[in-house]
Amino acid sequence: MLEIRGLTIRTDGRDLVRDLSLCLPGSGITALIGASGCGKTSVLKWLAGILPPGMQSDGQLLLDGAGIAPPDPALCYQPQSDALFPWLTITENATLGLEIAGAVKREARAKILPLFAPFGLAGCEGLFPSQLSGGMRQRAAFLRTVVQDSRFVLLDEPFSALDAVTRIRMQDWLLARLAERPRGVLLVTHDLHEATGIADRILVMAGGPGRIIADIPVTTPQIHRNEAALAELRETLKSLLLKESPQ
Repeated sequence: MLEIRGLTIRTDGRDLVRDLSLCLPGSGITALIGASGCGKTSVLKWLAGILPPGMQSDGQLLLDGAGIAPPDPALCYQPQSDALFPWLTITENATLGLEIAGAVKREARAKILPLFAPFGLAGCEGLFPSQLSGGMRQRAAFLRTVVQDSRFVLLDEPFSALDAVTRIRMQDWLLARLAERPRGVLLVTHDLHEATGIADRILVMAGGPGRIIADIPVTTPQIHRNEAALAELRETLKSLLLKESPQ
C-alpha cells in the first residue's frame, strides 16, 4: 500500500494542491482524472521526487505504513513527454532505468530486446529518438518504464500521443503484464473511455486548489464490462467534471 497524507504543493504564494490524501493499492490501476491545471501532474512529480525548482511541498508518503522520501526505487515514473535522451539509441534509452537500478548492460539488453516487436519497435533498436515518430518515441518511453522492477508505476498520459490502434494494444499489453505480475498503477488521463475501460478505480480531482472530490471503484472486470454500463459511468464522471468547471 502506498499512502499520501496531507499533501500540499505551492508555488508563487498559492496552493496548487491542498491537504490531499489518498491510498494506492499494491495491485490494479487507479485512474486520476480532472481538468487541466488541477494539479494531477504535480502530484505525480511529487511522488517521483522531481517537483520543479520554486515549488514547495508538505505531506507524508508511506509505503506499507513506513515513511519514505521521494524519489524511492519502489516507484517509477513516465512523464507526459517521452523524455528520451537524444544522444542515446532507443535500446540504450530503454535499458537506462534497469542499468541505473544495478543491472549490467548485457542483462538489461537481454530483458529489453525481445519486447521491441510487441511494442511495435522492431528494427528501431539502433536508431536515435530523432529518427522516430512521436508515437514511436512514446512507446519506447513506455517500454523503459514498465520493464523496471518497481512496485508502483506512475503514468502521466502515457498513451496520449499514440494512434487509436496502438493505444488499444498498449493498454492491452499493460493489463496483460499486470495480470502476470501485479503492481499498483496511478494513471493520469483525460480520456474517460480509457479510465472506464482499464481502471479498477477512478479518482476525480478538482482544482482551486487541487483536491480529490470523488473516489469511484470500478468493480466489474475489464472482460465483462459492457458499453451501456461504461457509458453510464462516463456520464457520471462528466457531470462531476463539469460541475467543478462550469465555464
